[in-house]
Amino acid sequence: MANHDIAYTLDVQGISCPANAVRVKAAVGELKDGELLEVLVDEGEAVLRVARTLKDSGYRIVKVEPREQGLSVIVSKK
Repeated sequence: MANHDIAYTLDVQGISCPANAVRVKAAVGELKDGELLEVLVDEGEAVLRVARTLKDSGYRIVKVEPREQGLSVIVSKK
């Protein structure tokens, strides 16, 4: 996925649950139709919490990619 498709990047690495999920939900709520949000998140419980929050809120996870540290999660509105 090209960087120009991503409207915003939010780094929540090192931020504990549930604060990371709250920040992600607020950021994705600001997306306009067709925009993508890249979320940089720690592996483990953090990514599970963020993914569950997004799904429960009606957003779509487009792609998950491993990074040198943590994961990149690409999110869109449904």
